[in-house]
Amino acid sequence: MMTACWRAPVAALALVLSMLMSACSTLPPPVSDRPVTAIADFSNTPLDAITRRVLPEDRSDDRSGFQLLPYGPTSFATRIELVKLATRSLDVQYYLLAADNTGRALMRELRDAAQRGVRVRLLVDDLYTTGEDDLLLALASYPNVQVRLFNPFPGGRGSDVTRFISSGLEFGRVNRRMHNKLFVADNVAAVAGGRNMADEYVMNAAGSNFIDMDVFAAGPVVRQLSDEFDHYWNSTVVYPVGRIARSALTPEQLRQNFERLTAAARPPQAPRIPLDGRIANPVEGEPSLLPQEMVPMLNLPFELAEARLSPLLWARARVLFDPLSKTEGLNERENSIKGTVTEGVIRWFRTSRSSIKMVSPYFVPSDAAVASLAEAQAAGIKVELVTNSLASTDEPWVYVGYWPHIHELLKSGVAIYELSPTLSVKRGKLGIFGHRTGALHMKNGIVDHKEVFLGSMNLDPRSARLNTELGLIIESPQMARQLDSFADAGSAYRLRLDASGRDIEWVEDNEDGTQTAYDVPPETTAWQRLKLRLIAPFIPVSEL
Repeated sequence: MMTACWRAPVAALALVLSMLMSACSTLPPPVSDRPVTAIADFSNTPLDAITRRVLPEDRSDDRSGFQLLPYGPTSFATRIELVKLATRSLDVQYYLLAADNTGRALMRELRDAAQRGVRVRLLVDDLYTTGEDDLLLALASYPNVQVRLFNPFPGGRGSDVTRFISSGLEFGRVNRRMHNKLFVADNVAAVAGGRNMADEYVMNAAGSNFIDMDVFAAGPVVRQLSDEFDHYWNSTVVYPVGRIARSALTPEQLRQNFERLTAAARPPQAPRIPLDGRIANPVEGEPSLLPQEMVPMLNLPFELAEARLSPLLWARARVLFDPLSKTEGLNERENSIKGTVTEGVIRWFRTSRSSIKMVSPYFVPSDAAVASLAEAQAAGIKVELVTNSLASTDEPWVYVGYWPHIHELLKSGVAIYELSPTLSVKRGKLGIFGHRTGALHMKNGIVDHKEVFLGSMNLDPRSARLNTELGLIIESPQMARQLDSFADAGSAYRLRLDASGRDIEWVEDNEDGTQTAYDVPPETTAWQRLKLRLIAPFIPVSEL
């Protein structure tokens, strides 16, 4: 499988293939169906009863309740408990729903909920569904389940290459993807954030896993999230899977295959944490004692299973999501971020009076963005960036768009930290993220230590103009502090200019108080660096 963020090499190859091939498939004509929306009557459901106990008694209070979900297995298990508690509806939207252990386990739980009478709406971006047609068709064949594909590939569905070839000259269309991640149960509780539903996003992969963040939400903000889901679900760029995919199997054979494959799925296992935070037999690279406030974050799925919740963080929040005009190419044609999540987040950053912290795994700023950050720093606002190092990133081509701006950012005083794939393991300071971590995938921001952005948006051109995104801005100093506490400067390289002011150094802060400085990106080989320099001129930065 390709990596979970579609980048320039694939895009460039697909464009060349599309231009060379004349055999094209086209999408079927849209069908004018009546809009289907989130359920309005969510009272008297088990989830409503559970959340009502911890909600403010004053229903005119517009605050919502939140709990951070920093650990992949816990975040996944929370979704599963929400599935089990749902009695009315499940609305599920993902950029990537893999046919691996994690994805198949979730599909099976959705099927089981549907068999209990729960209405299931599953919306998946079509980019990474290669090889999944039979699974998705089988799931859609069960009563109470609807599966739809966002901006689908109409032909050549057997492989990634033939999909692009079959799309012919429609590269401009299929280049725009739905990057949103959302899970809503009974229009009462939701999980949103950065995680896709695949093994490497929930610590279920045998090798490297992503560092990511989700948030559990209850209260009025969930209705805003449901409005986002309905906006996409009822759009003309979304098609029922049965209108796009075909199978040689009968519906009964599809269901038999689905039963066999999903029964064998092995989802990640979330640990239940003692109330004192002490872990009896920690895995290498993980702590033996967790901060007290982290315990309810990790025990959330177990609390849901027991029909209760610990106190949540109560805060006002607003939802940002991209309009469908973005999918139609408006922002791309006009080279504009007008009306986008990116525009909303930039405007939010500009409200800062003291500090801005940005966490973006793929950071590709425009010249104007770099100038704005430099101006903020000059105005006395502390600006800090956390991103992937060349050694940790799963998308090395992003460095092509990031690298030219580092010198100017450092010169202006912006603090830059790049995650190391080994320092965090050696130090054990990323705690629950474990010893099998690799690339950073978390996307968030903190303004003035009191407001937080969490979502799917990267600070790059693709998120700004091509992909649709979803995010929440939450007014909570406590959440800002919690989110900031997960960072560990010693697990990242701190970038600085050398004594001459011309070259960049990567600084490792050792635990004994000393420092080690590197004059090339650490933990990389000469061949990796050379290869990037050779390919860089051919990478279209606008596609990153």
